[in-house]
Amino acid sequence: MGISLLLNGRRVDISGTPPQATLLDFIRERGLTGAKEGCAEGECGACAVAMVARDNGGSAYRVVNSCLMFVRAAADREFYTVESLAERGELSEAQAAMAAAGGSQCGYCTPGFVMSGAKMLEENPKPTLFDIQQAFTGNLCRCTGYSKIVRAIERAR
Repeated sequence: MGISLLLNGRRVDISGTPPQATLLDFIRERGLTGAKEGCAEGECGACAVAMVARDNGGSAYRVVNSCLMFVRAAADREFYTVESLAERGELSEAQAAMAAAGGSQCGYCTPGFVMSGAKMLEENPKPTLFDIQQAFTGNLCRCTGYSKIVRAIERAR
């Protein structure tokens, strides 16, 4: 295998990918359609995925905008999409909380909020309201409004 990345725990060859292809397009071409293109400028969060990054000698999840990252820049890195959160048919804590609180109306922004909320809860299981608001920076919702989304993650903690 030539150049590759890890996607939801599986190694994927990216050596034949055109240099201008974004990580978002690459992910969606593999049937992982939770992340979406909303603004193509990294301002709405609809394309959010989690990337494993180096952090103080260890590693931590960082939510990144896949519409801004070229696939070739993602080489040798590890990424997780919203589809990876559910295990054995069970929703993750963030997904279940979002559904129970009515935190999704049209659903377009939901994967970005869920990824941001899930990764924050993983690192900080007892977040404050400020922590939740900070985690959601860069995620936009035009339908539901933020109060239900924030309440969902507050209830998940």
